[in-house]
Amino acid sequence: MRNTIGFVFLALLAGCTRGGEGGSAAAGLSPYPLGQALVIGESREGQLVSVDAACDTETCSAVRERCGDPAYAEVVLDDEGHVLDVVCFRGNATFQEIGDEAVATASAGNNTVLVFDALDDGADVTGDVVLTGNNAVIYGKGADVSRVAGTVRIEKNNAVVRGVSIGGDLRIEKNNAQLSFVEIFGNLSIEGNNTTLASSIVHGQVTINGVNTVLVQNRFFAVSTLAGKNLECNGNTTVSEAEAPPASDAGAAAGDAGASAPSDAGVETPLVCQDVKGPPGGRGRN
Repeated sequence: MRNTIGFVFLALLAGCTRGGEGGSAAAGLSPYPLGQALVIGESREGQLVSVDAACDTETCSAVRERCGDPAYAEVVLDDEGHVLDVVCFRGNATFQEIGDEAVATASAGNNTVLVFDALDDGADVTGDVVLTGNNAVIYGKGADVSRVAGTVRIEKNNAVVRGVSIGGDLRIEKNNAQLSFVEIFGNLSIEGNNTTLASSIVHGQVTINGVNTVLVQNRFFAVSTLAGKNLECNGNTTVSEAEAPPASDAGAAAGDAGASAPSDAGVETPLVCQDVKGPPGGRGRN
């Protein structure tokens, strides 16, 4: 049985309209909740917080600094609660919807958000998806409903992939890729630097050739040990049985940290992360 990452749809977004292909963005058109941040690291589900003037935490400061305004963000923490990375979903992007009918292939260019629908109707893209522009985003409504049957290739910098399942492989060829709440049934290949993977499931093999990879609250089926230059890990597990519970998609629930994962999981043990010292360097986010 396919193991998918769960999704709880954001009620306040149900009535929102969004711009079609090539449309310009506005706060009312955003597919994600601007002004909020999901904190990932203490649990797989995360905790949703408001980023407003009253919030003076490290998390809110990091979101304001890296994402600007308006934005939705997912903040990835280390095992001591410090910010490792911030995934920014900006409101001033171009939103391009897949639509209710499946398409053969899809791509996203510069500063474009490729938005998947919330219908549980099979594959939304029956073939491959390629991110061909800088700052391109795939924004799905949860890996159990937003599906790419083929492969996903990241060919430019600063890409974000969130809330989708990928039937084939995911290949990251450039720098600063960020992924959250994805389920990869094929292999994951990380060739670029500064990749972050959070609250996700990988069924296939994992190759890390880039520097400064961050892995937080993920499940891996085919590997028990991962090594990389300047690799940072928090809360990752390896699953030794055929079944694993889906992770909740807390960022899609207004005012709710998300439902707890089922307790009838397969056997999970901590993933062994081996940090191979590489050249120094920051995350390099825009």
